[in-house]
Amino acid sequence: MKIAILSDVHGNHVALQAALGHARAADASQLVVLGDMVGYYYWAKDVLQQLRAWPLVAIRGNHERMFAESLDDPASAARFHTRYGSALIVAEQILSSDDKAWLLGLPDRATASFDGVMLELCHGSPRDPDEYVYPDATLDALDACVVPDRDFVLMGHTHRPMIVPRGGMVLINPGSVGQARDIGGLACWCLLDTTTRVIQFQRTPYDASSVVAEARRRDPHLPNLADVLLRAAPHAAPDALPAAS
Repeated sequence: MKIAILSDVHGNHVALQAALGHARAADASQLVVLGDMVGYYYWAKDVLQQLRAWPLVAIRGNHERMFAESLDDPASAARFHTRYGSALIVAEQILSSDDKAWLLGLPDRATASFDGVMLELCHGSPRDPDEYVYPDATLDALDACVVPDRDFVLMGHTHRPMIVPRGGMVLINPGSVGQARDIGGLACWCLLDTTTRVIQFQRTPYDASSVVAEARRRDPHLPNLADVLLRAAPHAAPDALPAAS
């Protein structure tokens, strides 16, 4: 079996469509999604429809938790709008009650097994769903992510791909489909072959122009929502987005 591992789609339906087309062409038959399907960009309903058309195991991320908070508290919704843009406001308007119930009912962490391959699904890390574990993390931080009896620990949140063998298993971050922060215009994800246990990182090109235009129109107070999608080369500029991904 081939499993497409995705994270941090962030309402970017164009990037997701390209990544899923690539995954189908690579014979993927299962999706694993590590949270942050919503937030930043504006097509939450389209994103959920695309994802839920597949066999799917998913968890929620910090933007799903922020969405839940914003639905209950107008002051929180206003604060998130100022810091992260209008995507959660749009999601509240366009998602059905079923969409919201499904999205907000997802767990923060899960375990899955495919063909005897044991996966631990996290958004931040096994010890904290909001922890950032970057590729240059200390060995102590990486060792803290090891989960006994798992073959792979899967983590998102940083928007940067990572693969690190530790403690007899492998830590994987597939990067971000919808807002890769090292190079724009490429959806970042990975493919796991459960027979060979080989992980292949993928960079799927997509045309970000419509997403960029909508971000500039809806959230002109946050120019980096558009600019990050246009980043031309790895590490071409320092990250200027807020700390929470």
